[in-house]
Amino acid sequence: MKKLFITALLFVGIVSFAQDINQKPARDQREKLTPEQRNEKHLQKLTSDLNLDKKQQEQVKQLLAERSTKAVKFRDSRKDSKTKPTDAEREAFKKQMTAEREANDTKMKAILNADQYTKWTALKKEHKGHHRKGDFKTPQQRDQAHLQKLTTDLNLNADQQKQVSELLSDRSTKMAMLKKSRKDSDAKPTDAERKAMKKQMEEDHKAFDAKMKSILNADQYKKWTAIKKEHKDKMKDHRKDKM
Repeated sequence: MKKLFITALLFVGIVSFAQDINQKPARDQREKLTPEQRNEKHLQKLTSDLNLDKKQQEQVKQLLAERSTKAVKFRDSRKDSKTKPTDAEREAFKKQMTAEREANDTKMKAILNADQYTKWTALKKEHKGHHRKGDFKTPQQRDQAHLQKLTTDLNLNADQQKQVSELLSDRSTKMAMLKKSRKDSDAKPTDAERKAMKKQMEEDHKAFDAKMKSILNADQYKKWTAIKKEHKDKMKDHRKDKM
């Protein structure tokens, strides 16, 4: 059973990229930004969405700065740690994160008026639902949306669309295998198995890249590579913002 779990996980790299790339990131998210620049962009968006006044902007700006400071400390602590956290430590961290979110919610509620807070809560819920579930209910719907986006971005012809569609369908099959194996598995992989997974994932990335390269022409492949890089940068920024 563990071997089935390990085998399915080998496709995580491809799945992670292909599942989310159809969600087009905003230009600001694709840029490489410093924590201060990200905070400023975030503040501008909140100011626009919630119609913050000058005093509220200053208060929210301070909250964002505090979050960035905590994120830096957290990243530094992870770099300094030479051991992996235990289950108890992970559970304690989860509780701490929940407490941090509740504290932030309380501070925002104190800054915003009733209407602003209601809208802010709705925006959080909308973002959370979009991030977790996406806009599509089935793998087929997600694949179709992905294909449409690639068709538009790369100007795919009919034959290319058919080939890419087959790749996406294959990805969905592998994703289903992954989900099933994770449900069935009751054991964690060893360090050696994790290393093997990482190596295999790299090979899977290369294989997927080779298939796309054989389907696309030179200009299309170059643009597709740029899209992948933008997506990778976006995910890095998103992880930083979530800390």
